[in-house]
Parts: sequence; structure tokens; C-alpha cells
Amino acid sequence: MTRAPRFAAIDVGSNTVHLLIASCPPNRLPIPLLRRREFVQLGQDVNGAGAIGPERLELASRAMRRQVSDAREAGVVEIAIGATQALRSAANGPEVAERLSAAAAAGPVRILSAAAEAQLAFDGATMTISPGRPTLVLDIGGASAQIAGGPAGGRCRHSSLGVGSGSVARLASSDPPSPQDWMAMERRVEQLIPDLIPLPSHPVALGTGGTITNLPRLLGRRKGAVLRLRDVEVIIETFRSRPASELSERSGVDLERTRLCRGGALILAQMMDLLQMSWIRSSERGLRDGMIAALLAQGGNWWQAPGAGQLPEREEELTRMATRSG
Repeated sequence: MTRAPRFAAIDVGSNTVHLLIASCPPNRLPIPLLRRREFVQLGQDVNGAGAIGPERLELASRAMRRQVSDAREAGVVEIAIGATQALRSAANGPEVAERLSAAAAAGPVRILSAAAEAQLAFDGATMTISPGRPTLVLDIGGASAQIAGGPAGGRCRHSSLGVGSGSVARLASSDPPSPQDWMAMERRVEQLIPDLIPLPSHPVALGTGGTITNLPRLLGRRKGAVLRLRDVEVIIETFRSRPASELSERSGVDLERTRLCRGGALILAQMMDLLQMSWIRSSERGLRDGMIAALLAQGGNWWQAPGAGQLPEREEELTRMATRSG
């Protein structure tokens, strides 16, 4: 039986380097086969010194080499590698991208514009939504947040905010955070979330990124559960009184991710309040899924994200790949 070709996306974020491998049968949605992430936290260097230092660069290089090796062992035929806010804002971002490209030996590391990141995350999150349906996607990353709205499968309007789970959570100096820590975290969120894009009418509300996908687990719910504003407020109150180690052990969420979710929950609560959102559903699909869809549709120009991540325009090429893989 002919095996569908496999593609991969590596997302170099402010908190993590994250791999997705997917099987891509012609005329069908990509099927995720493997998701893997490593905490590198490039954003810490950017916040502290404005540039990425050699130690963090080496950590990221090692993570990428391991993930590229995993992708090749899985039979991946093409890899899209994109970097987001940490490299966008670092003084040495282009140099770091070149160094990571050389380390990975799997093609160029593209520094995504905020608009491209928003569109790709929107395309990934809305893959299973009926085309044309009004949709709002919130993507809370380590050092930035994207808000994108529009018809599923089409172009989105977006707001990019310079606030992320890591940049807020790092303001806490104790565990659990002191009242003074929480005040500083709340002020940072309020300062950096301005007036936002107009909402589509009666949208499907989806959330992606580490915070939104892990908050249901921290609440003792399944992945993909619907979150209401009150749910987010409940977990914030829990973060105020319980150490991250206790919550991590109880929920099974990584300790570092649990710490980061403190900042992400404050951002999400503020967004939901300002946007008058009564609920949001966490989505396992997001930026990396959108990167793979764009790689299928646009080949080497995937990172320019000119429009919807429409599934494959390169059907003849994909069919040849499937034949070679069989």
C-alpha cells in the first residue's frame, strides 16, 4: 500500500522549539503523527539583554538537530522552519536564524512577520471549521500574542501584541507569586493589551498555543475543552495560592509550562473581557499545522503566507511523492 508523504514544521518560539510531523494524503487534511517540544526560552535572553546569547543559541541548536533527526527518521520529505517573536525582536535575530539554519542543515530558518504568524496560526486552528464560517483565533505565545478574525479558510485580520506568557510570568519572584508579584503581572498585561480588532459576527472562538491548550488540564478537564471566563478566573485564583509544583503534579502538565500558564491565564482573561467573549475552545492545531498546510500549498514560499492555508495546490507533486514513499 502506498504511504502518504510526510512533512514537518519546526517552530522556534520564545519558550520552546516545537516539532510537528504530519502525514499528508492528497486531497485530505494533514494527519498529525508526532508533536514534540523542548523548552529553550530564547525570550529570557531577549527580555534581559535584547539579544540571544551563545548558551541559549547552543540549546536551541541542539534541540533543532534532534528534531530534524527525528523528522528524517520518520521519512519526512520537506521541513518548514519558522521563528517568531524572540527572533523578530532580538538585536541579533537574523544572525541567530543563520546559525540555527546551519546547525539544523534542513533549510533556512524563516523569521515570520507578525502578520504571517497570525495567518498561519489562523489557518492551522481553523482547518476543521466549515469554510467561510466566522472565526476568532487567540494564539498566546511566550513573548507575543496574536488575535486573528475572519472566515475560516480565508484571509484574516489580526492584532499582534507584544505580551506573552513568559514575559508576564517572569515578573513573579516567589512561588506562589506574592500579592506584589500579581499586581506587577496584572499591570503588564493591562499596559500591553490595547483596543483590539473588531470581532466577526457570532464567531467560533478558538484558542491555540501552550497556555490555552494546557489550561483545561490544569482545571482537571480533557484537552480541547471549552473554557469560560469564569474558568480562567478560577485557575488564576488557584495560581495565587498554590505552588506550581503542586499544580504540575496534580495535572500532569510540565512544571515549566505550569509556571508559564500563570502569565498566559492573565492575558487570556484580559482578552476575553475586552473582546466580550463568553467562551473559547482550545485547539490542538495551530501555527505548526498552518506551516505544513502552507508548505503543501506554496512550497518554498510557505513563510510568506499570502492567504489561506488552502490544501494542496501541488497535488501532482504530492502524488509523485506518495508513489516514491510506497
